[in-house]
Amino acid sequence: MSRPIPIEEMVRLFKIHHPTSHLFKIDNFSLLKKHGVEKVESSVFDLAGHKWTLSVYPNGHKSAKGTHVSIFLMNQVSVNVLLTYELFVVSQLERKWHTYGRDEFDTNPEPSTEGFLRFISFADLERKGFLIGDCCMFGVKFYGIEPANPGTAERFSLIEKPLNHKVTWMMSKFSSFNPGKAHQSNEFVVGTRKWRIEVHPRGYNEEKDKSFSVYLSAEGFINNAPKTKTYAKFKLRVLDQVSWNHAERADTEWFDAEPEQSGFADFMPLGKLDEPYLVKDKLYVGVEFEVISTTNYC
Repeated sequence: MSRPIPIEEMVRLFKIHHPTSHLFKIDNFSLLKKHGVEKVESSVFDLAGHKWTLSVYPNGHKSAKGTHVSIFLMNQVSVNVLLTYELFVVSQLERKWHTYGRDEFDTNPEPSTEGFLRFISFADLERKGFLIGDCCMFGVKFYGIEPANPGTAERFSLIEKPLNHKVTWMMSKFSSFNPGKAHQSNEFVVGTRKWRIEVHPRGYNEEKDKSFSVYLSAEGFINNAPKTKTYAKFKLRVLDQVSWNHAERADTEWFDAEPEQSGFADFMPLGKLDEPYLVKDKLYVGVEFEVISTTNYC
């Protein structure tokens, strides 16, 4: 199956025709299942005078797991009026969408979730033109509110081995680094986010004076990128400078939009922090991103 018009034009026209909607376009949809990503969450968007997120479970949630895609709408701030909304997935073959119709989001002072476990079956998603070119478009539309001009849209994608996916920090004169403090690499960009490697030469928390601790630190975002959660599957490593038998640990994390770290306090015992890893007072600490998520407005 092929689209009658390019996907970019489809998104542009959708935003014009549905100004009270938010479109959540997901690229590389098959990679979500391949890498076991249970849930994909949109950035926070403004509609109907409130802040929201959309959550899509590509392999289904709870009783729908393995048969249907699940979708949910969640308010991020209190809702003080009754709002009419509609969740949908857009056909890429004709001007229609799959939906269970309009529903009401009740007033609620706390974050709450509304949606469907069995929103659309895997078979219908592919057979009926909702998934083409490994891309699908979910969304929400509100009724009875002042329209935006136009509607809003974002694109989420998983990327395998992204640009600049291997970064190595050369720690020259390693003996000069204060062993009791945390030290960070220069900032680098992978995907739409800025990152640093952080080390604690004499260990961190319960591993103090026992281990060399290594972390990946998620920082800010590049210009105009939505500030939202970032999925990363990565390896942290200390390079073996003699036989290339590197010490490495793998991790998978959803990093919050705010700065956050993930890594290992017990990355390697202090007793091993010598040759072949520490040679001529130089240590090489690196990270390799196997998969990362990116989110952009579209």
